[in-house]
Amino acid sequence: MANPPGAAAVTRVERLPRRGRPRWLTVLICAVVLLALLLVAADRGGVVFAQHEMAVQIKKEGFPATPKVTIKGFPFLTQVVSRHFGDVRLEASRITEGPLRITNLKVRARDVRVDSGFSSGTLGSVDGTAFVSFKDLASASDNPDLVLTAAGNNLVKAKMDLGITDATATATVTKQGNSIVVRTQSIEGFSRSDIGNDLDFTVPVKGLPMGLTFQSVTVSGAGVGLHVTGRNVKFSDS
Repeated sequence: MANPPGAAAVTRVERLPRRGRPRWLTVLICAVVLLALLLVAADRGGVVFAQHEMAVQIKKEGFPATPKVTIKGFPFLTQVVSRHFGDVRLEASRITEGPLRITNLKVRARDVRVDSGFSSGTLGSVDGTAFVSFKDLASASDNPDLVLTAAGNNLVKAKMDLGITDATATATVTKQGNSIVVRTQSIEGFSRSDIGNDLDFTVPVKGLPMGLTFQSVTVSGAGVGLHVTGRNVKFSDS
């Protein structure tokens, strides 16, 4: 159609068709994504297998049941090639050592080296906490009726049934040698001569799994935490 007289000329611009992504590039991107997913799946599958094998062997180092093992770090397959793991977490429950039952043990192992079949290895250093509930700590004493609760500042309330009434004392919790020591500081409503040492007791802590050693003790709201450590801890299928 002709432009009206005096109107500016209008030029029609043809829109060029947009070029699509080359097919080979789309295929390449899809292949790279698929390969990445397969590598991640293989990596995570390898972690599950290695954690299981390591847990089975570590169980033989003093655990009543197979501990939970978590291997940290990504990618995992590079650690497998070197057979060197920088950060391994272990967790176990209900570990009985003499008169004491450890409610829960959580430790972190560093510089872990294993053989090609994960059948033996060495934990370079181990550091963590062995938690003992008040109930388990009281059960390790010579008094089955003893009840312990937190009193703050590494102190506990120790209550004992005397038949007619209860005796309640504030006691310290300390480490002496390889033992947890509970010692009465004050007694409510009684003199020390009335109670004697009935609320005092000592619990040895020895023979921990993997040869771990007991370093210190702290009181929390639900029990006591034992700081445990170890170095060059070996495990084997033998």
